[in-house]
Amino acid sequence: MIQADLEQLKIPEKELEDLSGIALSDGFAADFYRPAALREGKKLFSLLVNELLIFCVTLVVSLPVALLANKHNVGLFSDSDIFVRVLQLTLGWSLAITVAWNVYKWVKAKPLATLAGLLDEVEKYHEVIQALDIIDRLTDAGNLQANLINRGDAIEALTITRESLVCALKTERILRENQQFIGRRYELFANIESNLAALMAVDVSDRATEYGRLLNEALEIGMSVHKEVRKLQNGR
Repeated sequence: MIQADLEQLKIPEKELEDLSGIALSDGFAADFYRPAALREGKKLFSLLVNELLIFCVTLVVSLPVALLANKHNVGLFSDSDIFVRVLQLTLGWSLAITVAWNVYKWVKAKPLATLAGLLDEVEKYHEVIQALDIIDRLTDAGNLQANLINRGDAIEALTITRESLVCALKTERILRENQQFIGRRYELFANIESNLAALMAVDVSDRATEYGRLLNEALEIGMSVHKEVRKLQNGR
């Protein structure tokens, strides 16, 4: 069972929805901006099924139109020729409509690209927590030497990383929902700057240990979050 301090470090989906203002459980519009989402079998399968359904709907719409378009060809061409023409038109129009619909979704979801990147960082953060949990279990089983000092450093780094992620999600939502100048964003930017500085200041005596490597991963996440927020700051 995962230890209480690690469980508290997690950012549950409900909290992510509250921070972002988007119902992620209902399907996230910008999942195709997220490499992590495309690597996840369940989400990739859901995306492919959704594309197949869209294509089937366009087939249903295109088929009657193709039949009407070839109505005047009845008697001029053989049934097989008309069938081929109808099939070509139906498939061509269906494919064109499907591509156009995806381009439209891509354009509409573009403002969520930064949020998609932050959600990827949240997933990496949760992977670090999971790795730390595995190390805890191996330590309890006697397969790894206990190192409470290094574990404390990892917990501290994850706590700071969590604060940075929360600040970044709040900042992204504020700037996404309010295109005009917002004074509060500077406070959030300052919090992220200070959290990153604190994360970089965490001293691990031996970064070659498992806990040390986890802290390095937390630092990389913090740097990625800082980079995303900088994009927001410069772009808006």
